[in-house]
Amino acid sequence: MTRVRKRNELVGKIILSNFLGYSVEKFITFISDVEESPLYKKLVQEGIIIPKFLPEANILKRHDAAALARDGVIAKIEGGANFPIHYTAREFSMEYQVGYEKLARCLDNIELLEEDRKNISRLLNKLRRINTRNQIVHKILKGVVEYQRDYFASNDELNLKHLTRAELASFISDSKDVSQGFDFTIDASRVSRVTRELSLITPKGKEVLLRSLFSNGRDRAKRCIKAILSHEKRDIGSGHIVKPYTDEELRCKIDEEYGLLITRREVGHCRKELGISPYFKRNGYVYHTLAANFSQLYPFTSSSVKGSAPACPGVYELCLDGNGIEYPTGCCQTFYIGSAKNIRKRLLSHLSLSNKNGGIERFIKERNCVFRYLRVPQGWTQEEKRVYSLFVSTYGDSPLCNHMSPKAAGSATRVPSCVTHLK
Repeated sequence: MTRVRKRNELVGKIILSNFLGYSVEKFITFISDVEESPLYKKLVQEGIIIPKFLPEANILKRHDAAALARDGVIAKIEGGANFPIHYTAREFSMEYQVGYEKLARCLDNIELLEEDRKNISRLLNKLRRINTRNQIVHKILKGVVEYQRDYFASNDELNLKHLTRAELASFISDSKDVSQGFDFTIDASRVSRVTRELSLITPKGKEVLLRSLFSNGRDRAKRCIKAILSHEKRDIGSGHIVKPYTDEELRCKIDEEYGLLITRREVGHCRKELGISPYFKRNGYVYHTLAANFSQLYPFTSSSVKGSAPACPGVYELCLDGNGIEYPTGCCQTFYIGSAKNIRKRLLSHLSLSNKNGGIERFIKERNCVFRYLRVPQGWTQEEKRVYSLFVSTYGDSPLCNHMSPKAAGSATRVPSCVTHLK
């Protein structure tokens, strides 16, 4: 009997683990299917199931809230003393309570068929999974807001505090209100799984990935590097410095300005992950400052795209891994800039046999390539135009595989190709 119980518990954990990894679109569909079932409606009518909203959970009243939810934006954090949470869809804030006395009377009915009992049990298990996911996400959001109050107040990434998933899981578990009857465990693995594709909107209106609010020493080093290099061009223009910062100089400035001890080798790794060139190739200051807001670099392969690229709107870059391309006014790894309503789908199309861009196809076959992306919930074509124009103004020509200027720029025009060679 003990063995059977342990097996059932293991199966339940596996089912919940998979459920926590559902995309928001799949999660919303799951809830819709449950609530449209005749059995659910019958049990709600009889008062056996009582749908309610989570405590302190509000719904975002915006015309684009549903579109934001489909794109993975789960909530907006409003300004104020307590930073209240407003969810983009009611499905994220629901919990289903059970009237156990009425349920017991229903199950004791001798006229109830065994199959009906099983269907009720299956329905309650589904509602329990929905409750668990929503309660976990709600606790995570409340915990993150509490830890990162300085960041939400300032919208400055340098104010993000050190916070790991394990630390947040421990904080949630220690502060758990047992009177609410939570019968599940929150650990680092579940925190990671449920936050993988979710994002939120800060009080300043900026969309950020939920996982980006978990910060370690390396993340802080990257933010310091971005902050220092954002002023590099200005400092050269004013004569404060005569050339771009080397990794050793960056290490010293990080220690001096932010009190963070880091090795030169670690600076190099962080800079590379940000997609920023070394000092002797770094003359595109303006564009590199913008590019630092993109995601980290991922291998441009089908498996990597499926696992790392979001199925949401945004702008993306295709780059060479390690080598650079000589443009008229500088060297850069980027060879294509694009935008799409579904970044993952568009990147996979570039890797498919139906890809019509011969330049991209050649790079994929001959070189190791990487990609990075920037989520843009609305106006991604306009953002592509801005990124593209900044690249051209920085490097004197369009990315090597962009044959047409972005449509958002107006009428599409052929971009002149410069004579380039790989370094």
